[in-house]
Amino acid sequence: MRFGKLAIVVIAGALAFAWVSSSLGGVADSPLPVLTSGGPTALSAFRVPGVMKVGNLDTEFTCTSLSTTPFKFAVQVFASTGGAPLNDVTTGNGTATLAAGATQTIATGGTAGLHEDVIITGLGTSVRNGSARIVSESKAIACTAYVVDKFGTKRCGGASTSATAGLVCTSDTSPCDGGAGSCRTTPDSMLELKLISKTKQRGE
Repeated sequence: MRFGKLAIVVIAGALAFAWVSSSLGGVADSPLPVLTSGGPTALSAFRVPGVMKVGNLDTEFTCTSLSTTPFKFAVQVFASTGGAPLNDVTTGNGTATLAAGATQTIATGGTAGLHEDVIITGLGTSVRNGSARIVSESKAIACTAYVVDKFGTKRCGGASTSATAGLVCTSDTSPCDGGAGSCRTTPDSMLELKLISKTKQRGE
């Protein structure tokens, strides 16, 4: 009888542990990765809610090094339900190296009007209200993130005083008057996302 009760307790404890373990993960408590083989575990620099990769929307993460030496940083993307990261940054998927003072952009997809250095693959096309974690080998990093329309519209650039500035165009001369490169694609919409730093997390 005692053995039976003990077995029930053990089984119940195991089930509880399994439930807790399966509920772990997501941007808050997924294990931090190692970005360089044999190197240190990366730091959690920023959490980013509101990540999108759906329809005409993609998310861009732009980071600048504040260090005098090169280091790696990466973006881990999570589904709206949490769980494990959708991309494995330890294999380089969503990882970039920042030279001293350099800036790099990691994105969930390519856009017509902006520049991306690294495109995260394997995310599919249905990340709605997801999240991301920017991890880094150095604390000396500053970042911004934004959801952007990946298609955009070709518009005339040039000085704000130009009569054609902002007009929809098909070429540098139709109807632009700004010369070579003046007709370029610009995003139809951009929404800056809030980055939650490690400092703010301690006050939660």
